Amino acid sequence: MDQQQWQDFLSTQGASWQGDSALFPKTEPASETEVGGKLQLIDLSPMGAISVKGPDSQKFLQGQLTCDLVNLPDEQLTLGSHCNPKGRMISAFYALKIEQTEFLLLMPRDLVATALAALKKYAVFFKAELNDVSDSHRWLALCGRDACRTASQLLSLSNSEATDLLPHQLRPFDHNGERALAAGLSERNVILQIPADQAADFWRKLASNDTEAASYSQWLSQLVEAGTPLVYQSTSEEFIPQMVNLHLLGGVSFKKGCYTGQEVVARMQYLGASKRRMYRAQIDNGELPAPGAEIFSGEGKSSVGNIVLASPQNGETALLAVLTKSKVADGESLQLEDGRVLEVLELPYDADADPLA
Repeated sequence: MDQQQWQDFLSTQGASWQGDSALFPKTEPASETEVGGKLQLIDLSPMGAISVKGPDSQKFLQGQLTCDLVNLPDEQLTLGSHCNPKGRMISAFYALKIEQTEFLLLMPRDLVATALAALKKYAVFFKAELNDVSDSHRWLALCGRDACRTASQLLSLSNSEATDLLPHQLRPFDHNGERALAAGLSERNVILQIPADQAADFWRKLASNDTEAASYSQWLSQLVEAGTPLVYQSTSEEFIPQMVNLHLLGGVSFKKGCYTGQEVVARMQYLGASKRRMYRAQIDNGELPAPGAEIFSGEGKSSVGNIVLASPQNGETALLAVLTKSKVADGESLQLEDGRVLEVLELPYDADADPLA
């Protein structure tokens, strides 16, 4: 089932389309699902993935990525990034470790080709095969209160040998004789990988089990609320990991040793040299700002940051943005080019924490 066939199928389930993003009517914002009890079933077509397989997969990735995969147990996941020699992130992703010889890197679909080409430059001396699997598999999400526990029940992930799925854990399961994967991003957010030819049947199964179809923007809203960044093609090589708080989210190891860009990333951490970091904010509703869109100081109209991620939520626009720390501390008015002013909000984690402590 290719993308067009998948879109045609979801259209029969009530979806309309904005590019690759499925829109469903009458779905509440993700933050309100804790009251409703139903899980939201979300199509993640705008997301893609790179598969890394082979006996040297872990060794190869350990020397390239900011995250520590050697000390990550099998069937676990972590945030991570791949940097250029200047420490700028070419890509950022969820790294799913199925086992030492097989990994999946989940990221925005529009970034996959760039990320794959960058990784392949370093893979020639390793027994590892890298492939774009964005079209061979579909990604879905189950979002809401106790998503990990409820997903475990829906998918029969719990048995005498295994407890409920936990955050940061992944669990293979069988669907019609083919392998699928469930991964807990958080207690409220589970992502699912299913072979493309099984996706329609799998969607019907979940849709008949007290879930409600929700728009892709609801999944983005969960990421914004959690303060979790995405890197797109438009922001590739724009940010150093600390600028998007990746070091506070487990996506950067300062103990694992060398990787591409490690010297710059480590120097910024040890010297405290980052003048910008990521904040959560909201603006009045309107045209959705694109990743990378500039943010300006109210008086001088000088650029003081960039949009990382934005999504409509509760009649406004929720967003993550990398901003100049001194401008935020001074309480300056920060706004988009169209004049909409940012209201800076709290992140759900301590943005001033020291990951080296």
